[in-house]
Amino acid sequence: MTSNASALKSLRKLKALLKVLPIDEKVIEQALNADFNDFEDAIQYFSAINNGITLFLKRNKKDYKKSKLPVLTAEEFLKTLKLK
Repeated sequence: MTSNASALKSLRKLKALLKVLPIDEKVIEQALNADFNDFEDAIQYFSAINNGITLFLKRNKKDYKKSKLPVLTAEEFLKTLKLK
């Protein structure tokens, strides 16, 4: 299997576990007018806000200092779970 085919197979498996949120004109407008250093971060943030997401999992939390959503790393999130 080529690396491209392997990557596509992995992405299909991942997509089965996730919901892909829409990026519409409202999200783009909010992102353009937001005080984010990174436009892609702003798009992700406003797509989440507009779709009722209540928690953000990010590796780099420093880009979301002004977030109205709680922002956790994966490690922090796992600590909140009560695994038994």
